[in-house]
Amino acid sequence: MFIQTQVFQSKPFAYIILFTMQPYLQLIRLPLLPSALGNICLGAISAGLSQSDSISFILLLFSSAFLYASGMVWNDYFDAKIDAIERPERPIPSGKISLKTSAFFAASLMALGIMFAFSSELLRGFSGTTLTIASAIALFVLAYDAGGKNFIFGPLLMGSCRFFNVLLGWSVVGQPLPEIAYLQAGIIGIYIVGVTWYAKNEAVESNRISLAAASLVIIFALFIGLIFPTFKHPAITPTSLYPYLFFLLMARVTNALWKGIQDPAPRNVQLGVVTCLKSLVLLDCILTIGIAGWVGLWILLLLAPNLIMNRFKKLYAT
Repeated sequence: MFIQTQVFQSKPFAYIILFTMQPYLQLIRLPLLPSALGNICLGAISAGLSQSDSISFILLLFSSAFLYASGMVWNDYFDAKIDAIERPERPIPSGKISLKTSAFFAASLMALGIMFAFSSELLRGFSGTTLTIASAIALFVLAYDAGGKNFIFGPLLMGSCRFFNVLLGWSVVGQPLPEIAYLQAGIIGIYIVGVTWYAKNEAVESNRISLAAASLVIIFALFIGLIFPTFKHPAITPTSLYPYLFFLLMARVTNALWKGIQDPAPRNVQLGVVTCLKSLVLLDCILTIGIAGWVGLWILLLLAPNLIMNRFKKLYAT
């Protein structure tokens, strides 16, 4: 007992928190949480976020974070029997968190997500747009996790979650959403459709044809993003470096996807999925630059917590 106490005292407080909260942090896929926040930043900055919208913006960040986290927990809740066979070390099948507790945890996170969206809207004068979008995210999350993922339209449900997440960011200014908002959200949505399809059989050896088809969907989304500044809209002020930034992103993602196609072993496919998901912050950043200019670089700050959390190997991302 004395030795254990000394070990804990010699570690930073953050390590102690991570140790005790580890099963819950694993459930919510903490390393990928910044990708959800990046969607909000993409929409909000593109919409013309001002200082007067700052509190509403912060509330929407919390809303997105809790809705995203609830989706991760619901995923493990509904997959408990499968994970007992394929991933017995995870919090629910290993017994670290009971099935009942995980359901309560997921429901609480989802309720908080909707509550924060409602609070954000109240600050601007209630119109129903933000609350409707947050509710749509919650519905698509449940539809996907509760069984929709097992059907051919499963990736579309997940893509819809991200589509509405970007729109949630756009809703921060309280104005009717412009057409460009739906186009921008569509790029993220299609990208996630492809990533979800690619990840469909990540726990076992995947089918090369399926991986190739999913990769084409991802590349298609990135191609739309590449030509995004060519769409005529007064809000778009493209920079000369925009296409070069996009080519670098496409090279990073394509390389990871190709490794999985060459050798569809779980490790390679999961690496491709994680690369695509972590590249979401970069995609958000570049798309923001395509509309708002270099202010979009602030989104890169979301990479900092990601790099820190990568040091904790037990906080898995898939």
